[in-house]
Amino acid sequence: MNENNKPIKVGEKYTVEIIDITHSGEGVGRLENMIVFVEGTLPGDVAEVEIKTVKKTYAQGRLLTINESSPERVEPECQYFGKCGGCQLLHMSYEGQLWAKSKMVKDALERIGGLKDLAVEPIIGMEEPCRYRNKAQFKVDQKGMGFYAKNTHNLVHIDDCLNQPESAADVIKTMNSIIKDLNLSIYDEKTQKGYVRGVLQRTNLEGENMITIVVNGKDLSQRDAIVEALRKGVPNVKSIYVNINREKSNVILGKKSICVYGAARIVEKIGDRIFSISPNSFFQVNSKQTVKLYDQIKEMAALKGTETVFDLYCGTGTIGLYLAKEAKAVIGIESVNDAVLDARENAGLNQLDNATFYQGRAEEEMVRITKEEKIKPDLIILDPPRKGCEETLLNAISELKTATVIYVSCNPSTLARDLKIMKELGYAVKKVQPVDLFPGTGHVETVVLMSRVEK
Repeated sequence: MNENNKPIKVGEKYTVEIIDITHSGEGVGRLENMIVFVEGTLPGDVAEVEIKTVKKTYAQGRLLTINESSPERVEPECQYFGKCGGCQLLHMSYEGQLWAKSKMVKDALERIGGLKDLAVEPIIGMEEPCRYRNKAQFKVDQKGMGFYAKNTHNLVHIDDCLNQPESAADVIKTMNSIIKDLNLSIYDEKTQKGYVRGVLQRTNLEGENMITIVVNGKDLSQRDAIVEALRKGVPNVKSIYVNINREKSNVILGKKSICVYGAARIVEKIGDRIFSISPNSFFQVNSKQTVKLYDQIKEMAALKGTETVFDLYCGTGTIGLYLAKEAKAVIGIESVNDAVLDARENAGLNQLDNATFYQGRAEEEMVRITKEEKIKPDLIILDPPRKGCEETLLNAISELKTATVIYVSCNPSTLARDLKIMKELGYAVKKVQPVDLFPGTGHVETVVLMSRVEK
């Protein structure tokens, strides 16, 4: 911005053409070469905007009216859109969402990663981009269940969620009645008193439901009445848990879960593999798209049956186990002990005796295994959390000179940062494949194939 002229002023109104959108759903325009973020707008909109804040490099505006609508603008089917913080892009056509997510990946790789002129494959979307989530984490207060509004702890009460299976509406209705009829107290974060903290629903592709009631207590109060009401009010209840969370924090689940009805696990099928799911299990939330994601990994891996695969940040071992039948051996490494136990159980469920899982930090355990056990990987798969990989791990991979690396990312920014490092360490990006696992939101999953090149 020109500091002398100060063309953009707080409180002033401007006409802004929106040219881009962020992952959080804010439209992006320009005024006097300054970026302006405007929530509620889409690329192609021409909007009247009131400037709320002005910083050195950007401004934020409030949408007043839309003079010209984007061709991608649609009426959201969800009545809670704009109130609930779960979705950011439901006012955008699905084709527009896919375009935006592909652009987010490409822009991040160019701007942060310095990977110019890199081809990004067409994003793999869903045929039916709704009712796709297999996991819902409902919050609760005295008025009922719902989700938090964006960037707040203000609860938006809902009757249904179009991202969740249809049985979610039954869970909400039934739990609201249980809390009212049995006079169960609600946990208050400020006073740290009260009983019910939340409800977790997990559903597999068969429609079987696992319901977990999170409580600030030692066990499930009025167990028989709650179990009977849930079985009557919710279809296909496979299991009911109570989760003990007495922590003075906003963490949703405590460490201890007790099954009070039915099976201890529900089983999900991804391709020809089966996976055991408990309340605390790490698992992709979109089972249908996970098959497409994992098939891309399998295609990139191009295994011949002679390779040793290291699956780092492996969680419950889903990716490594998906590849295990095509590999000589799979070594999974994960820092969370419960996830490692689940991975070992899943290996047994699938009768895979060539998959071994270790608990530890990826950057430390990988080095230990290669040195002490003399096992070296032909392929390394990275599936880190949103913060990306530790640079010490990337350096260790380079020192091993592993021929092929596949990076699975849920965050284009940290992906681009890490790919830049990998390029400097002697790896070339061969393929970039975005996959949409979260329709209606700004999140995008990306699979990247890298090969070792001689420097």
